[in-house]
Amino acid sequence: MNTFFCSALAFLSLASCNFINQAVGNEYQLISPKYPLNITLGFNNKGGYYGQALNRYFGTYKSTDKTVTFSYMASTKMAGAPEDMKAEDEYFKDFGGEMEYTLKNNELTLKSQSGKEFTYKKINKQDNK
Repeated sequence: MNTFFCSALAFLSLASCNFINQAVGNEYQLISPKYPLNITLGFNNKGGYYGQALNRYFGTYKSTDKTVTFSYMASTKMAGAPEDMKAEDEYFKDFGGEMEYTLKNNELTLKSQSGKEFTYKKINKQDNK
């Protein structure tokens, strides 16, 4: 019985590490939906996420085998073109909280509880993040 319990626990632990094993150290660029500015998202090995829209943003995350939960986001507050500021506000409004994820063929898709979907393409592997 102990062997079965340990095996089941090990399997569940590995399943929840799937996101961490695939996403940590990578940086992604948002490809859908389209915004008039370049938006990125990256993950470090200390439970942090970071990115850039008009401003840099960052926070922490936790993952399970099907979801990633993003903490409240902090960001810099530089001004920019009105259309860029509006796009960033929209992105920040819809991004975060608990999101379902899929990682497939260097693409990360995040789906919010309201149904908003973000698709990112892997652009960079960060060595010391």
